[in-house]
Amino acid sequence: MPTFSTFLLSLIMTFRVYAVDLSQVRSAVQSRVPWYEVPDLSHFDYLDTKNKIPELAKKKALAYYELYKDKIPNKNYITVFDASNVSGKPRLHLIHIPTGATESYLVAHGKGSDRNHDGYAEKFSNQPNSNATSLGFYITEATYMGDNGYSLRLKGLESTNSNAYARAIVVHGAGYVDAKMAAAQNKVGRSQGCPAVETKYAKSVINKIKNGSVFYIWSQ
Repeated sequence: MPTFSTFLLSLIMTFRVYAVDLSQVRSAVQSRVPWYEVPDLSHFDYLDTKNKIPELAKKKALAYYELYKDKIPNKNYITVFDASNVSGKPRLHLIHIPTGATESYLVAHGKGSDRNHDGYAEKFSNQPNSNATSLGFYITEATYMGDNGYSLRLKGLESTNSNAYARAIVVHGAGYVDAKMAAAQNKVGRSQGCPAVETKYAKSVINKIKNGSVFYIWSQ
């Protein structure tokens, strides 16, 4: 994982369109407090009460949202992809900020992250042609119709995912993300790096999180 100083520089350089007052963040660097411990998150206690999302992943996602919420266009949802979990389990979590409800879906990781196809992502990469999943924070962008049908573009905001747009890492539906396979084998098929979901849920998921929401791919 990048150091906090690297993380801060990456945010300043790649997230200028969402520029905010970073005084709190800079003070955290000086005091060596982890960046995600800076904002007060107590007002989010109503979110994910069933604890579907790992605590650290949720804390980081909410802290990021809190730090940049004034410049985030779509404030209705935060998406957390728990890439540390096996692919046969619902691990794409959509947190509905107004109500606190969490929806969870099956999601594929990249072939390059799971070469032996055991269902676990073990290697992550930002490199073109790696076919791997890239960790870090993204902002969702516009939708389009592509080879995989209705799809959602993602813009990577960190050094760990800065090539996502060029690599065409998008949210889309895929037949290889299959609940029957997940139940039988505790895994689903693999993508070329995209967070692909079950085809029947793709449109609903995309329409909820499109146009400027926070999308976070996390692993322990």
